[in-house]
Amino acid sequence: MKKNSVLAIIAMAILATTVTVVSCKKEESKSVSNKDTIEKTFDPMQIEDMNNYLEGFKQRMLSISKDNNEVLNLEEAEWHLTSLANYDFGYANVDFDDIRFDTLFDQINVIDGTIGMNDIATTYESINNHIDKFFHSLMLDNKHFRLINVEISERGEVTISIITTFSNAGKFHYFSDSTFCDQYFTQPSYPANGSAVSTLTNLFNLIIGKNTDPDEGRTYYVITRNNVPFYFDQWYEDPDEYCPNSEHSRLYCSINAYNWPIPKYQMCYYLDSYLGLATVFGNNISLSVVDGHVEFHDASGVGDGGLLPQWGNHALIVDFGIAVSVHDPHIFDY
Repeated sequence: MKKNSVLAIIAMAILATTVTVVSCKKEESKSVSNKDTIEKTFDPMQIEDMNNYLEGFKQRMLSISKDNNEVLNLEEAEWHLTSLANYDFGYANVDFDDIRFDTLFDQINVIDGTIGMNDIATTYESINNHIDKFFHSLMLDNKHFRLINVEISERGEVTISIITTFSNAGKFHYFSDSTFCDQYFTQPSYPANGSAVSTLTNLFNLIIGKNTDPDEGRTYYVITRNNVPFYFDQWYEDPDEYCPNSEHSRLYCSINAYNWPIPKYQMCYYLDSYLGLATVFGNNISLSVVDGHVEFHDASGVGDGGLLPQWGNHALIVDFGIAVSVHDPHIFDY
């Protein structure tokens, strides 16, 4: 009996040790799995050859089997559809005189924040058809798509924002002499929460888009850092006597004045300031300025419908990325 008791104790000890080892291995396996998940997080900055990557992704996406279960999250799907649209249609470094902003719409199937590769392929072809038809409907000279941006809501609503460049009869030479202010601004003043926002947004993209070399061949943009904000209380003018506002901010701001009209000469200052902020910031992070827009932020809390004095400021929101050259002829006959 004693011998049997001893054997039973030894067996129980071996079993306990085995359970402990298996448990440790499971925890270790779980840790390794989590590590793999983190390491596999998509990062476009790690792509060495953007052209090959996008072409390879497109071919794999379009040839994927119907029963494939691969999915992308919303952010990854947006990036790939945006980058493919610019790869297929983007022409970011041509000479032009003017720009326009347009929006197209589509739909995609979103399930629990993810999108299947088959659905992405279907929407990719649909987006291409929309863009191609839109391009040929534009009655403009020397028209090109400088930037295409695709956004997807959690409900599957697809918004396609397009910046189109084109030529006019006359050609401007921006900032070439002291008359540039008269060339850009034709009104004596601009409401801060109205035409100042749209005018500064338009001119910001117009001038940034002309900072390219058409002799480099066709290029397109890939956004790698989006919606970078520049707020009035973070950027100050030095020396501050150059600044037209009392806050010495490089971005427009006002105190106790809602929709305050910005004089033309101050609009020239803010345009130059916004361009400078974005360009210097982009140079510091080794990225190109892709596009940007100006927003008016109501600081009074009253809102547009209020009758009391209000005040606010501008915010500059900028997308940064990389310009990729395409040496092969464009597949579309423009």
